[in-house]
Parts: sequence; C-alpha cells; structure tokens
Amino acid sequence: MWSQIGVATNVTAMPRANYFPKLEKLDTSLYMLGWGGASIDPIFILQPVLHTANSKGDGDYNYGRYSNPKFDALVDQVKTEIDVEKRRKLINEALQLEHDELLHLPLHRQVIPWATRSNVAAVHRADNWVLPYWVKMDIGAP
Repeated sequence: MWSQIGVATNVTAMPRANYFPKLEKLDTSLYMLGWGGASIDPIFILQPVLHTANSKGDGDYNYGRYSNPKFDALVDQVKTEIDVEKRRKLINEALQLEHDELLHLPLHRQVIPWATRSNVAAVHRADNWVLPYWVKMDIGAP
C-alpha cells in the first residue's frame, strides 16, 4: 500500500524466530508489530510500546526508540493514578500526543474469528472474552 502512494518499499519477510532478535538489536528502519491481549486498558500499550525504553519494564517493545519526556511523564502518572476521571484525562492527553506526533501507522485491527452453530449467537467482544450471559442458544432450532 505504501508503494501505491509513492513510498519506496522493500518488504523483508522472515520467520518470527529471526524477526524479533533483529528488532531487539534495533536493526531495522521500519517494522511491523502486532499488539493486543485480553486487557483493553491503554496502559498495556502506553507503557511497553510507546514509553521511552529504560530497562525497568517501560518501552521494552519500543523498537523505534521514540522518546518524549512529556509523554513519559503522562504515562508514569497513568500507572499510579487511581481517580478514574483524572486517569482518563491523562490517558487521553497521552494518546493525543501520540496521535499528533504520528508515532504509528495503524494497518489493521486484528480480529480473531469465531464459528458457532446456526442456533448459537455470541457477542464477539474486542478483548475476545466469551461471557456466558452474552451467548444465546435457540434450543428448538436444528
């Protein structure tokens, strides 16, 4: 897609066993990183992926080595703030800063596909958790 807008690209696809050691050595000019998990709390991307790397658990997956003291200070406050509204404002401010500085080019949102019988309907949550009270079964259907 980048080539279609005039950006010269050279994709180097490789097995995961080779790819991540290359990233960890910071031996790349651009990289693709998939990120997700069961928790939808923004701290789980703010701290490991966007915070400045410091060998203390912050920025461990910040392979681009982006660094911004203002952003880091916001994330550090998010980690300890217990007031929900104050925390939400800090998160929004951090995410706005990340957006304004264009730190990432989102490609897609991974969705794990589910399959069920025709008589079963389940809500597919963003965190991929199955909640029994969100599953409906029509027992009379084949």
